[in-house]
Amino acid sequence: MSQIVIDRELCKKDGACVDVCPSQTLFMGEDGFPQEDSERNCILCGHCVAVCGFEALTHSGLPSEPFLPMPKNLPDGATLDRFLMSRRSVRAYRNRPVPRETLEALLDVARRAPTATNSQKLHWIVVNGAEKVQTLSAEMANWMRTTGLLPALLQRCESGPDPLLRGAPAVVVACAPEDYDWGKQDCAIALTFLELAAEARGLGACWAGYLTRIAGLHAPLREALGVPEGYAIQGGLMIGEAKHKYKRVPPRKRLSVQWL
Repeated sequence: MSQIVIDRELCKKDGACVDVCPSQTLFMGEDGFPQEDSERNCILCGHCVAVCGFEALTHSGLPSEPFLPMPKNLPDGATLDRFLMSRRSVRAYRNRPVPRETLEALLDVARRAPTATNSQKLHWIVVNGAEKVQTLSAEMANWMRTTGLLPALLQRCESGPDPLLRGAPAVVVACAPEDYDWGKQDCAIALTFLELAAEARGLGACWAGYLTRIAGLHAPLREALGVPEGYAIQGGLMIGEAKHKYKRVPPRKRLSVQWL
């Protein structure tokens, strides 16, 4: 059944929709108008509709929410470079909650991150509230205590500030189906989108590596997070208002690159 409809009165036959179609679902017909190949598997990316400057194309298979307009002004390269390079892993947070509407806005950005063949298989878990986050840290410490693993880290947990989730007021976790080959990559990309969106809103973030690792080994932690059956945690971020502001960007190792 056809999902793509071309308004021939509006279409200018420029072929842009055909050029951007990743699955070659669209092709130029002999009459010069785009046509849909019913034998192809459209991945519902929406590129064809988004690229058309004449609103000549509609796609019934896409979600019912409206398309967003493309911004007219974007940061120049130098500004964006400075923003990206100034990003820091924040491990000290102010004791202030992150408003739910802010977290919802971050997730709205993250859900637009690219996924393999536009599969959009990710599932998100948000732990909002310092006490809830502390409960997760305690369960992670229980795992270390019962397994005897990471004894030095456990000692830090028992003698000082939380080294696992750093007293963050919120944690966002990205999950993907266990049998999905691209779950780790899709989650990493989406979390990066979310992290940068948080930075742009004046929040700090840090990747929750211990949480991701221990969740894969400790069923009670997955249960505490409410991970759906058949899903695996592929990454997470601690999020909150940074306690300190960084004044300079640290140096990095020299670039290792091979040009071919």
